[in-house]
Amino acid sequence: MDAAEIGVLIGGISLIALTLWFFFGKREDESATVTVDGKPIYECPMHPWITSIDPAANCSICGMKLVRRGDVGAKREAMQQGHGPHAHH
Repeated sequence: MDAAEIGVLIGGISLIALTLWFFFGKREDESATVTVDGKPIYECPMHPWITSIDPAANCSICGMKLVRRGDVGAKREAMQQGHGPHAHH
């Protein structure tokens, strides 16, 4: 192997490692689920960037009811396993 091949190999491995870290690396602390004024944050299980402090709010994209931020992981996992509101039996 010459220097160019080694450089490409190292670059490829670095890119793969960075991609894996981005998708599977440490997530933000789930305990940080309250706003500054102490109210819980609610988010859409399908669109986690849609948030509100209103517990009765719905997602502005899909209309799903927002759930407490700490509960989203369990809801999302259930949906992926086919136990969500759109599951086919």
